[in-house]
Amino acid sequence: MKKQELKMYSKIVTIIASIIGLFVFVSLYLVLPIPRGNKVDSDYYTYYKNIRGIYYISVEHSLELINHGSWGYLKDVDESSFTVLDDQWAKDATHVWFGDKLIENVDAKTFHINASGVAVDKDNVYIRDYSGSGSYSSYISPSHSGIDVETAEYFVHRLGSRQDEWMRDKDYVYHYDKRTDVDRNSFRIIGENWFIDKNYVYLTVYNNKTQAWDLCRIDSLQHPIEPGYCYFRNGRNVIYGDSVIVRDLDIRRFEEIGVGKYLVNDMLFLNGEPFLKDSLDVKNATFYFYGRIATDKHHVFFDRKQLDDINAATFRQISDEVFEDRNYLYTIKENSWEEEYPFDKKKERVIKCFDKCCLSVG
Repeated sequence: MKKQELKMYSKIVTIIASIIGLFVFVSLYLVLPIPRGNKVDSDYYTYYKNIRGIYYISVEHSLELINHGSWGYLKDVDESSFTVLDDQWAKDATHVWFGDKLIENVDAKTFHINASGVAVDKDNVYIRDYSGSGSYSSYISPSHSGIDVETAEYFVHRLGSRQDEWMRDKDYVYHYDKRTDVDRNSFRIIGENWFIDKNYVYLTVYNNKTQAWDLCRIDSLQHPIEPGYCYFRNGRNVIYGDSVIVRDLDIRRFEEIGVGKYLVNDMLFLNGEPFLKDSLDVKNATFYFYGRIATDKHHVFFDRKQLDDINAATFRQISDEVFEDRNYLYTIKENSWEEEYPFDKKKERVIKCFDKCCLSVG
């Protein structure tokens, strides 16, 4: 009896273990499958096919897909007519997908990606729907601005990356699917958020009220032009943000010296406002530490604070983060960005002379 019972128990355990193993395998396979298979098109790395079907995955979207418990499998695909159009678009005879999202009411027969990378069919130009927020979205909708299907193109690139919020056709320039009144033929990007056409200087500015990016006309275009970070030289004018802060000046010096700080001739600006106007001899000033330390013959400033314990006449830099005057060595503190006083005074400098040779000690 004992042997028979053991055999029976062994069979039951084996059956239960097999059922559990099968359940775990099926669960992992159906719920959390690991994408594997081959590229549908060897030229593109985002659409793959395995025994479950065709799925979409990319470096850009993989975490989103994982977090939503989906590996981006496409539904109702006609594999015999399925075609990858680029890294983000695919279609079959009757459907169009952006990534793994099925786009409704598209004419699949005429849908294609044109030479500029714009998605079009016979009737519409398809754009990202930013939902008025100016933020990145993977939802696609037809343009509501009447962009010409035949001539639609992307034309703005920043740091080598195409900016999908900008588009133009044969007549107009569009920003976030809004028709602008810029000169279509001469409009171009010249800086991070700076643009010009033959007539004006423009800046894209975030509107907190509407939570969208607006294209603002700032000034009539002059020459020469020199875009900077937040600052822009426009001929004899200087622009900061959406305001002209200097007008009709013979500009001989236009130089960034730190975050938010610019020199315009003998004037120093911080965040578009005059800085240390009546305290620092800007013409003879020297700047250190990303422009936060400023010196002239009589003063040393850290941001707005005058450092009266430093001898300005002998103050100089001896390495990236070490300075000296006639009395002390000064080393920039590790957390100087949070400090009112940026230096550690290491020690007093003592000069010892031996015959005609002088040695700095300590």
